[in-house]
Amino acid sequence: MRKKTLLLTGSTGFIGYKFLLYALSKNYSVIDILRSKNKKNKKIKKLKTLYPKKYKNIFFSNNKELSIKLKDTNADYFINFATLYSNHHLHNQIESFINSNILFPTIIYDIISNKTKKIINFGSMMQHAHSEKLVSKNFYAATKNAFEMIGNYYSNINAKTKFYNIKFYESVGDNDNRKKLLPTIINNYKKNTITKIISKQLSLNIIHTDDIINSVMILLNNNIKSGSYCIKNRYNIKVNNLIKSLNKNLNKKIKVKYLNKSTISNYQNNLKILPKWKPIKNLEKKILRIFKNETN
Repeated sequence: MRKKTLLLTGSTGFIGYKFLLYALSKNYSVIDILRSKNKKNKKIKKLKTLYPKKYKNIFFSNNKELSIKLKDTNADYFINFATLYSNHHLHNQIESFINSNILFPTIIYDIISNKTKKIINFGSMMQHAHSEKLVSKNFYAATKNAFEMIGNYYSNINAKTKFYNIKFYESVGDNDNRKKLLPTIINNYKKNTITKIISKQLSLNIIHTDDIINSVMILLNNNIKSGSYCIKNRYNIKVNNLIKSLNKNLNKKIKVKYLNKSTISNYQNNLKILPKWKPIKNLEKKILRIFKNETN
């Protein structure tokens, strides 16, 4: 039986690239939508050499070109990892947020949604402030919510296509260069500098990147109802306790300074957990392994 063809966005991002590697290793055919500036991307060029028959690129420089190149593209599934994220925004960034998080994926939906079996869009629990409803924490979340509402429109007019929105809080994985807490602690540890953390009471709900890949595979391989789902750990990790645990297993101590700012330990909501999905076990041990691998 032939492996399905995946249409993918966001493959140059941290999570998208990990999924791309996984999909190609499992013999899926991948059509990767990339901006023209990525033609010289070394990692992308290497994958083209390793998987010449399974890995294809659609490079585009503007939305008109994207529309033309997508018109005759056929794929079984579309997975949208693409996003522009910032916890805060400046006035001159508004257009970029709208182009990346709303306009770009909407153009793709408009062309492929009526000929694709399943569409998976990744969002954030920042879209849900204390509610299962769409309540935005910041402008980034507002643009993701706007696109999700647009996705609902396509879901309503394309009954044969299943639409999914997957949300999570925080994620960790190997070789993470994002401006997240754990990569920041690792970088500061290597520089022997102090990491400032907003509160000693800070706790986070964290999943591993393998959990995210697993959620995609569950959706591709099972008959699950269209809708929005959450993937989250059974418990929050208190950052202060995590650092104490890491320090017991490291050659030198992690330097931290806790501030006295108020903090909310993740937003609480009733968004349904993705059926058949469970988080990996021993997350703290995996975090320790990541820390040791990247600091030795």
